[in-house]
Amino acid sequence: MKWLYTLIILIPLLLCSFTSRVQASTPDLPQDEGFLCGDVNEDGLVNVLDIIAMVNYIMGSNPSPFNMDAADINADEGINVLDIIALVNIIMQVPGIPCGCVAPVLYEGQTYNTVQIGNQCWFKENLNVGTKINSTQGGFQQMDNGIIEKYCYENNEANCAIYGGLYEWPEAMQYDTTEGVQGICPAGWHIATDNEWKILEGTVDSQYPVGDPEWDGTGWRGYDAGGNLKEAGTSHWFSPNSGATNSSGFTGLPGGYRSYDNGSFYTLGMYGYFWSSSQYSTDAAWRRGLHFIIAYVSRYDLNKDYGFSVRCLKGCWPQPTQSNAGPDQLNIPGTSTTLAGNTPTYGTGVWHITSGTGGIVADTTSPTSGFTGLAGNTYSLTWTITTQCGSTEDTVAISFVSGFTCGDPLIDTRNWISYNTILIGTQCWMVQNLDIGEPIASNTGGQLQTDNGIIEKYCYDNSPSMCSGYGGLYEWNEAMQYVATEGTQGICPSGWHIPSDGEWSALTDYLGGESVAGGKMKSTGTFEDGTGLWYAPNEGATNESGFTGFPGGVRGYFYGDFYNFYSQGSFWSSSEVFTSKAWNRELDFGWSDVVRAYSFKDYGLSVRCLKDE
Repeated sequence: MKWLYTLIILIPLLLCSFTSRVQASTPDLPQDEGFLCGDVNEDGLVNVLDIIAMVNYIMGSNPSPFNMDAADINADEGINVLDIIALVNIIMQVPGIPCGCVAPVLYEGQTYNTVQIGNQCWFKENLNVGTKINSTQGGFQQMDNGIIEKYCYENNEANCAIYGGLYEWPEAMQYDTTEGVQGICPAGWHIATDNEWKILEGTVDSQYPVGDPEWDGTGWRGYDAGGNLKEAGTSHWFSPNSGATNSSGFTGLPGGYRSYDNGSFYTLGMYGYFWSSSQYSTDAAWRRGLHFIIAYVSRYDLNKDYGFSVRCLKGCWPQPTQSNAGPDQLNIPGTSTTLAGNTPTYGTGVWHITSGTGGIVADTTSPTSGFTGLAGNTYSLTWTITTQCGSTEDTVAISFVSGFTCGDPLIDTRNWISYNTILIGTQCWMVQNLDIGEPIASNTGGQLQTDNGIIEKYCYDNSPSMCSGYGGLYEWNEAMQYVATEGTQGICPSGWHIPSDGEWSALTDYLGGESVAGGKMKSTGTFEDGTGLWYAPNEGATNESGFTGFPGGVRGYFYGDFYNFYSQGSFWSSSEVFTSKAWNRELDFGWSDVVRAYSFKDYGLSVRCLKDE
């Protein structure tokens, strides 16, 4: 225990000398199972305060908080002075140390040590797994047969015990071409990608850091990265083993290679070649090379039927795609909606109702499943995406209005615009013109809005800001969403529809007939005196109905131009007159009438929505 007391005495000195540097530069450590290795006191940092907590724990006190998993630095399932030494090494960034909180890996009867290099955790030995087969000819001999197969240099098993196996790229990848795949590595580890090799090279090179364009080149690159990755000495490497320091702890070995053209073996003791999991083409993949008389690292693409060494990098594959449950959907009319989760690239998703009663997800595994609830209820749903490596989740809030009463605001959850509503007679109308869809430019006549699954709108003078005040302008077919049935929902929100010609007539009849209904439907005031939106005289305008008609103008069908802004408001009905024309209603600044007219369907007119009965 004598050295422990010495360490306690030295802690203040350590704290003064490198705490600030540590907090800024300590490498990221493994964070599996929800903890940061070395963050014993759970403050989000790895520093001398964690050493103090460990000393207190070993001395018999009960520091709190104290993360037992994060304190087992050497992963031997005990916490003692060896863990303190390991933590000091981490904080001081001693090169070549084992990965924190990662035990040596026992895999297929062989134990692999680990080494922390920057933010990466690597195997310290070449992988040696599988059943030996002899290389007797060129081309592919390792097969997709459910058995991992390896070559040993000169078909001698003893060479595999020293230098690891040699693998064709498809066999190493286990016949999956996805970058970062586990391949023949153990669970929780994978074959490093081309970019991950670049990070390794930049981490260990003294001249070219991570991200330097040097690493994007081919051939021999860097300054001394190769020497810092190679095992030092000439026990395995031929002399002179130039620049070999193994300062990284990677301990690269010269395992040679198996040739693709004749199946022979070459360069044991001279070269070490390592596959990446990144393809260059259908027939070739990126690899790295070390050389006995060069201190650089080579990057080349070579045929996949070469036999090269494999090193495994920590990191389970595939990590689940980050979950996105979509935007909150609040105050939805009715009792059903469509969920808007993301489709995972990796993993499978499932919906869970975490709060709220009476809710039903139609298909819990579909990101865009239908969801039904109860009026007046609020729900919380979680979209969880899971792989063998873990899970990600996101939560969405959904609420349904409680027995919608006309006069309540209506929120269109498609774009979260709120519309006022009003009861006129027995009909419930929106008080604003509808504004939904993607703006498109009107620069020619004819039908420009198309049946492409996207709602499209014109904005007056092709200015999107005009839509926000006056609503969009829509061709009849687009407004109807390419259905010719009277009373269809069209582009209106769920529970609402485009009024039929008869429903427009019912409105004007209730207001006293077409000759006076216009004034009762128009917003009041005039543009000239700054009291309203209509040109003077805005004849007869009282808006006593509350309909609040706006002069949103028209998009012309012949030239595709815009006109009658401030002077006319025209609204589609859902009733056809002919194949090419449909009924509409017009309000005008110069009279108090409502005009019942019909127009070509490729005019752009405003839309007012009427609540379903």
